[in-house]
Amino acid sequence: MAQLFRPSSNTVAKVSIVAVVTLAASTLGVAYMADRGSWTTSVRDAPEQPVPFSHKHHVKDDGIDCRYCHGGVETSRFAGLPPTETCMTCHSQIWNNVAMTQPIRDSWTSGKSIEWTRVHDLPDFVFLQPQHPRE
Repeated sequence: MAQLFRPSSNTVAKVSIVAVVTLAASTLGVAYMADRGSWTTSVRDAPEQPVPFSHKHHVKDDGIDCRYCHGGVETSRFAGLPPTETCMTCHSQIWNNVAMTQPIRDSWTSGKSIEWTRVHDLPDFVFLQPQHPRE
């Protein structure tokens, strides 16, 4: 009986299978990276805020403890935002004539809270409170 396929057909079939599997894996990998990438999740994009606030400056450079501004962080399920009067404790003395802190002073004089843009919106189950032994 005559041979139906050339001897190189086996090689072509193996290379084709490897190419299809590689293409499928690459497509899935690129799709996963596109779905989780910073261009989709905006993880590195800081939203515009009314006051350019920096935790690095306040906590690391100035040495202010987190609990000073976020007073209920140890008893609440989330840190929350400090009231304007907490900001004005320092900013009535320092940086009190700068345009950058004008929204804080406006909030203080009007009594209206500053409208911050939410950065993190994590589900409640992430903020589990530690169990304290009964005293």
